[in-house]
Amino acid sequence: MSSPCEQLAAFVDGELPLDDTEAFRVHLVDCESCQADLEDQVQASLAVQAAAEARAASGPEARPGDSFGWSPGAEARSGEVLGAVRPVAPPPGRSERPRSRPTPAWDRRRVAGFAAAAAAVVLAVLAVVRPWRESGTERELPFAVASARPLEGRLSHPGLADYRAQGTMRGGADGRPELNLPALAALEAKGDLHGVATAWLAARDFARAAPILERLPSSPAVLGDRALAALGQGQPERALGLLEAGLEAAPDDARLHWNRGLALQALSLELAAAAEFQRVAQAKEPGWSAEATERADGLRQGALARRDSWQAMNTAGMALALEGTPYPAPMARRNPDLARLYLYHALRAAPSVARVRALAPLADVLDDASRTKTASAYVARVAAADFGKRGPLADTYREVLAGTRTLVGAEADAFLAKLRRSGERDLLLGAVLLLRQEDRFVEELATLVRQSGEPAWYEAPLARGRAQAALARGDTQTAEKSLQEGLASCRSAGFQYRCVDLQQHLSALYNRLDRRKEAQKLARSALEEAFRTDSWFQEEVLLSDLVTSARLSHAPALARAYLDEYVQHAPEDCARRSEYHHARALLAVEDLDAKAARREVQDALGCPTAPTLLEIAVAGDLLRLEGTAVPGRELDRVRERIRVLREDPSLTAGDQLLVNHLEGRILIERDPEAGQKLLRGVIAGSALRRSTDIEARKAWAHSHHVLVMDAGRSKEWGPAVELLAEEVDRTAPTSCLLALAGQDERLLFVARGPTGASDGVYLHALKRPLRERVPAVPERILQLLSGCDAVRVLAEPILQGRPGLLPADRAWSYLAPGGHRVEAPAVAPTSKRLVVSDVEPPAALSLPRLMPWKGVAAPGDVHLRGRAATPDAVLAEMEDATEVELHTHGLSGAGLSDAAFLVLSPDTAGRYALTAEDLEGHTLRGAPVVLLAACDANVGAWRYHAVWSLPSALIQAGARAVVAPSTEVPDVEAGAFFQRLLESLRRGEPPAQALRDTRERWLQQGRATWVQDLVAFE
Repeated sequence: MSSPCEQLAAFVDGELPLDDTEAFRVHLVDCESCQADLEDQVQASLAVQAAAEARAASGPEARPGDSFGWSPGAEARSGEVLGAVRPVAPPPGRSERPRSRPTPAWDRRRVAGFAAAAAAVVLAVLAVVRPWRESGTERELPFAVASARPLEGRLSHPGLADYRAQGTMRGGADGRPELNLPALAALEAKGDLHGVATAWLAARDFARAAPILERLPSSPAVLGDRALAALGQGQPERALGLLEAGLEAAPDDARLHWNRGLALQALSLELAAAAEFQRVAQAKEPGWSAEATERADGLRQGALARRDSWQAMNTAGMALALEGTPYPAPMARRNPDLARLYLYHALRAAPSVARVRALAPLADVLDDASRTKTASAYVARVAAADFGKRGPLADTYREVLAGTRTLVGAEADAFLAKLRRSGERDLLLGAVLLLRQEDRFVEELATLVRQSGEPAWYEAPLARGRAQAALARGDTQTAEKSLQEGLASCRSAGFQYRCVDLQQHLSALYNRLDRRKEAQKLARSALEEAFRTDSWFQEEVLLSDLVTSARLSHAPALARAYLDEYVQHAPEDCARRSEYHHARALLAVEDLDAKAARREVQDALGCPTAPTLLEIAVAGDLLRLEGTAVPGRELDRVRERIRVLREDPSLTAGDQLLVNHLEGRILIERDPEAGQKLLRGVIAGSALRRSTDIEARKAWAHSHHVLVMDAGRSKEWGPAVELLAEEVDRTAPTSCLLALAGQDERLLFVARGPTGASDGVYLHALKRPLRERVPAVPERILQLLSGCDAVRVLAEPILQGRPGLLPADRAWSYLAPGGHRVEAPAVAPTSKRLVVSDVEPPAALSLPRLMPWKGVAAPGDVHLRGRAATPDAVLAEMEDATEVELHTHGLSGAGLSDAAFLVLSPDTAGRYALTAEDLEGHTLRGAPVVLLAACDANVGAWRYHAVWSLPSALIQAGARAVVAPSTEVPDVEAGAFFQRLLESLRRGEPPAQALRDTRERWLQQGRATWVQDLVAFE
């Protein structure tokens, strides 16, 4: 029998049968002789291919520029992968997308070329397992000698360490360097997989580079290149995470800092990017340092120019309002809304008719910008006023505006009353806004706005006042609606400055409600608008909101990026630096890095400032994480800071509950009895407020959590379960129960077996955050539950819905939280099955069309399909359904919701998503079983105080049970599986048992294992 090694040439030339090819690949992995000869054979095949191409090029059918779909160039030198950076323009009449030439099956010369590349891929895979032994000289890339670098970023391959200026073209072509695929195959044959990926990066083919880089062992160099691939694909947030991981191992790597600067710049964080490039400049690398300095200076100048412009506009505005100094027309045209704001202040503060008439030219400029006559009309109205009566009132307004007089409490009310009696309604309107009394006088303000002659300008502050009043009542829905309607009106009128203000307030509301994706999207949009008008102050407020939304989204690298920009706006501000370090400390705590958190806190202590909730929260977590290593004086210092914080008059009742919770959380680690007493007081104080006050709701949930963990630490299993049940508003089953609670480094398992016997396991030193990995249920807990037919799982919000908690051969389901849950009807409803399928997602989503639904519809079934399956139509039909099947795409992390949502057919307004938010306020009267046959439909938002997911929202709305996948669902299998599951449910099997049995049968048939990630909720 011939040796397998004799098949090497046939393998490379693609002449082996398929089975023999696979066998030879297995042989190649362990055969050093074949590995040694493989490169020579590949090169020989490439030479044959090159000769064939040369002959073909001399014939009449040759087409210049075609070679594996790329244009290597007629002058490409032997061994070059990339030539000079030149735009590759398609020949006239050809598509701009490169296409490979058809390859006849009988052309062995072509097959040899493709086979050589295939063999090289095998070699590349081998190189990952057993890297080639070669000198640094041999690893130098053939294109490293090019005169210009093809990317803005810094590639990490050793052959590219020397500086080259960037070869950016200012024309319309994409400037892609030319790629020679035979030379690329030669790199693969050498086993230089990093070199191959670098070649694709340099060619700006980031989609091809990324998967190769992901197969390489992680290192700072590889992480830096993966970040460049992410940047090239428009993913700066992902790039930041990769770069931070690289910088943890190599904190002084100038290449990583350079690329982080680019990622920050891509997010328009110019000052943070400038600081990053300045750090690179300090490394004194030839060429690189000079360019880094230029980049840093340019970015800094651009940002500071906006700051200076903003300050100049405000200085000019105050001079206009207080002294009548003319406002420069160029400034008015730069930010007409800000100029209008100051013009109207000036009209109200004007002491005489002459001062008013002097404002007419600015009014004309603003009317030209808005294409209205409202500003000029206002000037005319005020000029006709009786200044014998108006003058003294205007003087008071001017003093308050200048800050030389303060009106609060009774004095403010007296001034407003005087204005009401005077009949100077424009002054009354302005004073309500100047004194920030919008929420107290909403109805009066609405009347004043209607009578103002320019209601569109005042709709934004009116909307803000309505929202503030609603929030004071705990009515977040009305607050959201008010801001949304105000924003729509503002956009219609075109008042950009007002719109940015409303977007900021709406973003802050969404952060408060833990709706992070919506908050981030709004704030990013508003930030871009603020850039365009040099609205520096608005930039700062929005950056603060973005820090919060990124942190709540558990995107620490992005949160740190926004923090870096925020602090660079005023690095000399000590209070800001303290806030910066405390925020970074909290991010470190969430990553269970107590040492890093302590360093940040020590840096913060260098700035003596008033205490904040953030500071106290970080201090409490650190005292727990560091345990007995913390000196007693640190506890005394923190408690003194809590005492001072309680005296802050700006704290709301909900904030005060959170302060008490934080003190109880700290005390319970040192004095359990005192801590328990304080936390139970918080629970009592928040019980009635939590339905309307989000801070009270958080204080309720967090205080319960601390008491649950304290009971678990003391092995008081019964009290731990009862406290957990109270936290999530559910009655805990007396048997066959698994209870889960945890946060940060701690996790508690408690089980009640079939007889009601209890046992638990308390883990207190986890090394990885729970959002990354939940430890397996301990064996002794599994043993206690082994006699149960079905297990009910009671879990805290961040642990609710985790797939694979118990083995696939066990029947188990989550008990969804109670609270405002709609109870099942007393009388069994009429059966109604709703099927949603064959939806037509918006083309912009680029989602593949799903296979047509193949089920059988029975009489009385409602089948929404195609364009009819819009969100409103589905919600309407769900309300009295008893069975619901939703066969569609599911998306998570897409920006519309923090939880996964379903993609349906768009309605006339373009709305296509069915989210957890959409289910609020709906009642599912038929108490249906809902089957979510959509990818990731079980993915919920990471919230500590409440569950937010589609399954939970459906249960809250009245669903009897929900089954949802936690991963991707294959389209060709989903319909059949869920049909079998529905048949089991119709036979009366409880959801947990029906899911287990259907899954077992599915797996026994050798079907795909995606069904193991299905989760049942009841």
